[in-house]
Amino acid sequence: MQIERVTIHQYEIPLEEPFVTALKPIPELERVLVEVETDDGIVGLGEGAPAYEVTGETQGSTAAVLQDVLAPLVLESNPIAIERLVSEMQALVDGSPAAHAAIEIALQDIRGKHAGMPVYKLLGGDAESPFLDAPKVLSIKAPDEMAADAEAAVEEGYNQIKIKVGGDPRTDIERVLTIDERVPDDMSLKADANQGWTDAKTAVSALSGMADRLDVIEQPVAKENVDDLVALRDRVDIPVMPDESVETASDALDLIKRGAGDIFNIKLMKTGGITEAIRLNAVAEADTRPVQIGSMVEGHVGTAAGVHFAAAFENVVWNEMVGPFMTTSGITNLRTDLPRIHADGPGLGVDLDRDRLADLRSNREVIE
Repeated sequence: MQIERVTIHQYEIPLEEPFVTALKPIPELERVLVEVETDDGIVGLGEGAPAYEVTGETQGSTAAVLQDVLAPLVLESNPIAIERLVSEMQALVDGSPAAHAAIEIALQDIRGKHAGMPVYKLLGGDAESPFLDAPKVLSIKAPDEMAADAEAAVEEGYNQIKIKVGGDPRTDIERVLTIDERVPDDMSLKADANQGWTDAKTAVSALSGMADRLDVIEQPVAKENVDDLVALRDRVDIPVMPDESVETASDALDLIKRGAGDIFNIKLMKTGGITEAIRLNAVAEADTRPVQIGSMVEGHVGTAAGVHFAAAFENVVWNEMVGPFMTTSGITNLRTDLPRIHADGPGLGVDLDRDRLADLRSNREVIE
């Protein structure tokens, strides 16, 4: 079996409403879908979800790297030899993790379809059926508006709420406390500053007014300020979750050596796919650390990959696979029963809706 064709689709997914974080507002999702086709007719699906503020990629740059470099590289290769292909892609392109992820996830899909097994079982998971209960993620708004969104999330059936913060600490404290007043006491609340508080001093100021109600604070300081992550563990009584500070297994090892963070946020779009995510998770497991499978707000294909990864490893205790509940439509038959996402095999367990993809697509290139 060998790869004979790679098709690259650029498409845009409308959101129910703009998604606002401390990094930037997102009016719609600009995504790249990859189809990797073998000579015996198996088609693997992969997705690139670029985020310039995190990995330095755009939709256009991701598609260009795929079209000009990575897709030609894997042609006529054995798609099951994932470790070798990942090494060759990394040697050729340093960076561009969303582009790497698009190809690598498609290879994992092919491997599962070829074996007649779901990806999570090939990775060692033994769940009867893989699923995740996603949290509700609240965009940055005025405190009362966010509290109203939180109340609506409770009515919809969510049992976890993630609060985007990272602005003025006093307003962020008001956001969290106002939400807390208007949701049940047993509602799980998490906060994500997306680097917005920059340093430990500012983060301590903000967290002093809200930490008692939060289960975790995610990336409170700038990603390069690892010393501030270390300082926060001694100054606040709340788990700290590095996100942008941990992209690879090497990053995880460095953070552990320096005593930074309590739980790592693994994102397939940061690691370049499942292969490197497994390596990063192995470092966390060796230090008995839990992880979260995070999201760049992927569409259905990237979300399915995240579900399979979470189902494979027992130390994945949280997730943020929220894309299907933030978009107005998807391009696969991924099953979602708010707040639950199901993905079963073989492979990623999703089939492409080509008519819907054609409606959303802005460009298509075939490499063969």
